[in-house]
Amino acid sequence: MLFLRTVIARARPVVSLCWYGVSVFGLCLLGLYGILGIGLQAGLIVVANTSRLTLPVLYWLAHQSGAELLDGIVSKARAIDQIFQEICGVIAMCAMGLRVWRRRGQAASGLSSTGLSAAANKNSTARDA
Repeated sequence: MLFLRTVIARARPVVSLCWYGVSVFGLCLLGLYGILGIGLQAGLIVVANTSRLTLPVLYWLAHQSGAELLDGIVSKARAIDQIFQEICGVIAMCAMGLRVWRRRGQAASGLSSTGLSAAANKNSTARDA
């Protein structure tokens, strides 16, 4: 039973760090796709409201088949998705590394969160006595 408690106690920070990385990755993807959506919407509004851009686009679309358009959209979506996943993966790994680096710095200087609260409690009881 002691072995299991030790394993769980040592695994808890690792699991917490992994969940932190997953959350950073997901939030980064959400942000990038949100920015992409806003950019696409703004681009469509500009093209729709500018006749010298709308006419060539409509002419080009008239000479495209549905399959060609879908293939183009799918290939571009895959490329964008791959780029976004790589960017978010790097950001998540950097965020996890920064968290580990900060915790090791705190541990090296002896300023962990439990150490600060324990030191504050000792100081408050010393003043009260």
